[in-house]
Amino acid sequence: MSSEPLTEKEKRDSLMITKSDWIQPEERGYFHQISPDCISKLAEVVAALSKGKVDVETAFRMYEKILRDEINDPEFLAFAIGNINELSSYIAKGKVNIRIHRNDVDELWFDVDGNNDL
Repeated sequence: MSSEPLTEKEKRDSLMITKSDWIQPEERGYFHQISPDCISKLAEVVAALSKGKVDVETAFRMYEKILRDEINDPEFLAFAIGNINELSSYIAKGKVNIRIHRNDVDELWFDVDGNNDL
């Protein structure tokens, strides 16, 4: 080994963080596909509400239970419940391919394909 002093580049390189030294972020999903079974159950609530068979408060409690059974991620769940009117409007239009997306800065939104299969 040489006893010569390190060059500036060698000093910088020796201070670099290697990939294995990185703090790994918690593994998080970037989307949740709402299952056909869940969509079907939510559609029943939408229909009951539109026909006056249940009131808004009862419908909301039903939506909440169905979504809690479906979605494990607390952020996706809070988003779905907090935006239940938007979600219900997609279901009322017969949309069955609905996903909740999250980007790398934690923005959430519904992604809905044009399928009308209900």
